Amino acid sequence: MSPDNNTPEHAPIAGEPAQEQFAEEVPPTNPLNRSTEGHNPNRQRVIENGRYQGVLSRNQQSKKSKVLTVIQVLSIIVALILSSYALIILNDLQLSQGKDGQDAVETLVRSEGREADMICTEGGSDIFIGTDTNQNGILDDVEISSTTKICHGKEGLSGPQGANGISGDIGNNGSSSLVRTVTIFVGNTTCPEGGIAIYSGIDINENDYLDDEEFATVNELCDGKIGADGDGGGNGAPALVSKETPPSNVCPVGFILRFGIDNGDGNSTALDGILSADEVVEELKICSTPLTAGRISNFQSGSGNGINAMCSASGLLKHNQMIIQAAIHPFDGCELWISEGNMESTSMLLDINPAGDSLPGNAIGFTSISNEQGEFVFFDADNGIDGRELWVSDGTAIGTHIVQDVNSQNSIDANSILTPFAQGVVFSTTSNEILWANSSDVIELSQIPTFDISSQAILNSSLSMLSANTYSILNSDGDNLWFIAKDSNGDIEPYHLSLSGQLTAYDVNPNGNSLVGSSVFTDQGLVVVATENSGRQLALLSSGNTAWLTSLMDTTNGNWPTNVGTGLGLHYLSSKVIFDAQTTGVNPTLWSYDFNNGMTTSLSTEIVVPGERTDAVINVGKIFFDCVTATFGSELCSSDGTIDGTIVATDLSNGVVDSDVRHIAVIGNDIVFIASADDIGFALWSIDSTSQIELQYDPYQGMGNNSDSGQYGQMIISDTQVIFVAQDGINGNELFAWTHLQLTDDWLIW
Repeated sequence: MSPDNNTPEHAPIAGEPAQEQFAEEVPPTNPLNRSTEGHNPNRQRVIENGRYQGVLSRNQQSKKSKVLTVIQVLSIIVALILSSYALIILNDLQLSQGKDGQDAVETLVRSEGREADMICTEGGSDIFIGTDTNQNGILDDVEISSTTKICHGKEGLSGPQGANGISGDIGNNGSSSLVRTVTIFVGNTTCPEGGIAIYSGIDINENDYLDDEEFATVNELCDGKIGADGDGGGNGAPALVSKETPPSNVCPVGFILRFGIDNGDGNSTALDGILSADEVVEELKICSTPLTAGRISNFQSGSGNGINAMCSASGLLKHNQMIIQAAIHPFDGCELWISEGNMESTSMLLDINPAGDSLPGNAIGFTSISNEQGEFVFFDADNGIDGRELWVSDGTAIGTHIVQDVNSQNSIDANSILTPFAQGVVFSTTSNEILWANSSDVIELSQIPTFDISSQAILNSSLSMLSANTYSILNSDGDNLWFIAKDSNGDIEPYHLSLSGQLTAYDVNPNGNSLVGSSVFTDQGLVVVATENSGRQLALLSSGNTAWLTSLMDTTNGNWPTNVGTGLGLHYLSSKVIFDAQTTGVNPTLWSYDFNNGMTTSLSTEIVVPGERTDAVINVGKIFFDCVTATFGSELCSSDGTIDGTIVATDLSNGVVDSDVRHIAVIGNDIVFIASADDIGFALWSIDSTSQIELQYDPYQGMGNNSDSGQYGQMIISDTQVIFVAQDGINGNELFAWTHLQLTDDWLIW
């Protein structure tokens, strides 16, 4: 049912002012038309049809009164006539049954809660009224004829705070609460096994003792019964203590106490009376002298150099802690030596070329791997017959041999990087091929034994499509191999080989050669240095896709725009690639690329030629590298990948005098490095996580003496020692060792 047309557009709201309405005249409250004070007795108000019609004169009133009297008499006569006629008709009608009338339609009411809004700011209810037209017992929305909104009133304001009452009398000091314990003896009814009763109460008499009459509460803590004896346990394994002599290369005079249980842990035998390594729980290392530091070789007796620029390569068999070293003997020339880190164990392993110098590792150095067959070190050597070939050694003379004669002459490319991959190593040859080798075989890359026959066939076909020119190793993490080769269009581009034998090609520079160089593994993929229109830039290789990361430009001259990664190379540190870049045509500086925001940032303009002299290392969230500044000269620098965190870490030689950092390595949370200092010359230094710098070992002590440490060879880090080349003023360039265990406080020095 639609609302009445006379219904206001908006329903009234209870508690609100009424909507605007037309005013009506109200008749006077003098029904007898008598004169009242304030009214003219000669004039009378007139009302017709309930509305005020004005004021009539007395003559008008008389005429009007007569007319009304006549109308009233006529109305009465008509009414009497109609009543008589009705009675006659009723008497004439016969009785008959009438029809049923229709049920009346119900009027319904519905209420709904109302959320606070502009009309009802405090919320309220909506009251709906209407006729149940469809007779379903529910007031539907189309049946509503009127709506009333009932709004909650706002909360009234608080009344004014009353005045403070009168202060009460000062109370008396309270008495202390005390606790007293009483022993309950065995046999007590409450606690048959005995126990303790805890009494608490108020010290009413204030004698600092809880008297009996002051007890308020009591709690008994009863002892439990003694349990029955348990089953007898088995005999425990005996504790053992062993005393051993420490290695002479670590501690000349001292002992090692090891404590453990003869329980057969690991691969040991239980109850055999022998404390095996697996059974050791704790050990105590005591040395009566400072830990060993000194010369560990005598390749050339006297002042002759046992190591020089051509004969200096070295490696480490980590499992046995054996150093492999190329060194010069007065009669045998440059050959292969081995040492366990002391003078007594240093000896020639094999005279590979009895007629001359074999120069072990002269082309590609030493690379160690571990596989199912054991631990091996690979290197290049010339036996005087087969040319420079790939050799392998397990640290024994019988286990040192040529892997296979790959080519009649000079098969090893001197620029190749010997790279571990698929339980062996890969390397480039002078005929521009990539080969794979283990301790006994040298085969083509496509024939690696871990590849299945199908993968071998597909890979062989793919590799045959590449030119035989310009193969070289790029990088490997043991399971993924990256190399560069020339494709069928003559472009030199990178390729990825998985451990399953799947080959993926990358076209980094569609307009020519990418000439991929330095690289680093990241969480996003392999980042490389490659050539594009603006110079040498960083590019990301991942899942067959390529993306350029940097576009550094030279804005100062017309030289080659950008050259990246020539000194420091690329290093991955906390989602950032740290690298050197030459953008001004003068000196390279330190930069970073952040994967989180894609920003390339210059970390320092004062630090130049980073990483020019030696390899950088990363430790405890920082990268350490050699550097040059106008203020400090050549020193050790560090960076956490931020501008503020890029600093000069040392000033060993005051002012602009160079310290010439030569080697850097990580030991625990410390960095060890070889550098020169005022009046000391080159020596071994350390810097800890708090930036504390300390001189650790100087092979040629004395004011103004210079050991020239680190001039040749590498710095080898074993589990116990730092090994490097130096001279002591008496002997020429030999191997020196310093025991770094004192950095970790593993030994007590008495």
